Amino acid sequence: MGGDGGRGRTKAEAHGWSPRETVIALGPQRGHVGTPSGLADKFAPFVRHGAIDGFDVTPYLIPGGLGDIVDLLVPELQERGVCRTEHTGTTLRDPLGLRAPLGTRPRHMVDKKLSHADRNAAASGARSGLT
Repeated sequence: MGGDGGRGRTKAEAHGWSPRETVIALGPQRGHVGTPSGLADKFAPFVRHGAIDGFDVTPYLIPGGLGDIVDLLVPELQERGVCRTEHTGTTLRDPLGLRAPLGTRPRHMVDKKLSHADRNAAASGARSGLT
């Protein structure tokens, strides 16, 4: 590993590590390791104190580790009340409290297709005749 005066190379040779194993062993530790319960205990205070409002979790092994996160970690977080159990609304905007983009209407408000004449009548303020 660069910048360590050759200590990384010495360790790698002493342990018989491949370059990949050396990077994993000596590289910056970016992540959390532990049991689902231990990780949930570690994450929960951050949520409770408002330091974070969500999780971006990537398993070390893909796709196998993803099942562990979904089946084991998420229920632990939900038990602690720091991960929602159901989604609110139908779009990402809903739980964020954002209004619909200008010029759009929610899906439940979309009218039947209007003919050209109906659109012109509606635009001029006349009743379109549709119910």
